[in-house]
Amino acid sequence: MPPLADCRFFRFIIPNMENQIRLPVAFSNVVRDNMSNPVEVITTNGQSWSISWFVEEEHPHQVVFTRGWRAFYEHYHLRIGDSMLLSYHQPKFFYAAIHDTTYFEINYGRHLRNGSLPAIPAHGNYAVQFFAIIPVNDPDTLKLPLRFSREYGRSLPRPLTLTTPTGHRHRVGWNMQPNGRIVLHGGWDGVRARYGLRDQWLVLFRYHAL
Repeated sequence: MPPLADCRFFRFIIPNMENQIRLPVAFSNVVRDNMSNPVEVITTNGQSWSISWFVEEEHPHQVVFTRGWRAFYEHYHLRIGDSMLLSYHQPKFFYAAIHDTTYFEINYGRHLRNGSLPAIPAHGNYAVQFFAIIPVNDPDTLKLPLRFSREYGRSLPRPLTLTTPTGHRHRVGWNMQPNGRIVLHGGWDGVRARYGLRDQWLVLFRYHAL
């Protein structure tokens, strides 16, 4: 695992997750002895939620969010197929970015409490965040979400510049399918090879408008 200050992971919403959510085994093994209880889960627009947790007695002894989780779940109208990107900052804080079934980050402005601040990204000054899943047996291309493609495709430069968290930049070409979906191609195969990306891995994108 990476250092805990940089530890991020996805959790997909599946059936029977209204009352609790299990965190990954590898993460649970590292934090369960020193993580605060409760923790504070802070969404991209700055809303904070206090959530308690316990460790399952049965193997593999996962950390499970319980008290406070249902209120979070209902407030953001989470549905099966939605997902969360959780960033852990020890020992108490999680930053959460919620994505809907289109892999697009939600509009938190629809879920603001009375008196809350406007939706201001807490993870950086980006226009929109989304992720894509690497397809099986197709190393040369990557399809971006249809919603992003339709909303931003007309203003995207050619080629795109992809910048990794380490600051490395890669120029990648793209085209648009008849249905309006953007497909990365020329240069994407090099990105995939350089970072050893595998089939069905998730790639997180933050789009910065020019």
